[in-house]
Amino acid sequence: MVRMFAITTFFSGLLASVTVAQAYPPPAPVPATAPLESGACLDSARPAPLVLRPPISRAMQIVRIDQVVSTATEMPGEILGFLYTTADGTTWLGERTAHYTSPAAAEAMNQLLASTHLPDQNVTEFPPQTRYGVATKYPQFFRVRIPPTADAPLRIQLLPCVAWPATRPLPDPSM
Repeated sequence: MVRMFAITTFFSGLLASVTVAQAYPPPAPVPATAPLESGACLDSARPAPLVLRPPISRAMQIVRIDQVVSTATEMPGEILGFLYTTADGTTWLGERTAHYTSPAAAEAMNQLLASTHLPDQNVTEFPPQTRYGVATKYPQFFRVRIPPTADAPLRIQLLPCVAWPATRPLPDPSM
């Protein structure tokens, strides 16, 4: 009888803890103006919907970020950098943060930039962000056009990372 009481008490306590665990409210939704800084894009240089670079305007706000993934480096699936799409529809290529870029990834990214830069853009490789510890203030993002069928010849894959919801208006970029 004592054992049965102990077993009944154990299962009652277990059931109560499961019920309590389910009683918590769901997490609060993300505020409409909060940048999308989560998921696989944590080491991208800019989150959506911040402005990619000057001038500060709605046209330069990021609405989509795609990962540029290598299919040819020694580490299959290595993230080389990010392809940023701005509100005006232009695409910009940017490297990963300096903490995560390997020499092989940097070389592959420079080959991609050399192949996809626009004719009016004369930069064909990413300049260093710092030289001997001093910031160079060189641009971090370069305008490119990657045709939809270019994945195989460029030995990359574009994987969706984060996108600003089309139903949500972009916040004021000057704030």
